Amino acid sequence: SHVSYAIWLNPRGLKCNTFVSHSWSESFLAFVAYLREHFKADFATRVFWVCFTANPQSWPRNKLNDLLGMNPHQSPFAQAIGNCEKFVVVRNTSKNMYGRLWCVVELEFARRQDRDVEVIGSMPPSTLNCGRALLKDAKCSDIDDTKLLKAFIKLSPTDRIEKLIAEVVAAPAGRVLHPKAAG
Repeated sequence: SHVSYAIWLNPRGLKCNTFVSHSWSESFLAFVAYLREHFKADFATRVFWVCFTANPQSWPRNKLNDLLGMNPHQSPFAQAIGNCEKFVVVRNTSKNMYGRLWCVVELEFARRQDRDVEVIGSMPPSTLNCGRALLKDAKCSDIDDTKLLKAFIKLSPTDRIEKLIAEVVAAPAGRVLHPKAAG
């Protein structure tokens, strides 16, 4: 089938209430365990928006690029962040997620939309001082996405993004950050 896993399970769709930012570097079991632990009491009532289930991963690259669009503000990521009540960052111990440009852009969308950022999981020990260098080197697996998102980031106050990345990296699991206050 040529639909996302989420649509395959729920053909009419569901209203998501929790956007999940992650880097594709974690094991699926660890990813779910972090979410289950964080949302203990209401895990079963959460409707998570996760890119690997929400976007149709089986689509050819050009068709997926059409879905993501030429304006990051109109992407499924930005729309989902705008419609969800919670924004959650799932860190992992194998790789700094902010080397992935989509994670940087998701965090910037959350900041721009005045979303609190709930931080769960752990970062690799080598990532304590990462803000500026990481933002400069972040990229996507697709070169066209990298160009598009780098242009988008240049329009943002990079000092705020760098500071927020550093706060997310250093935050203990369970901390809730307030991005507007980070600016």
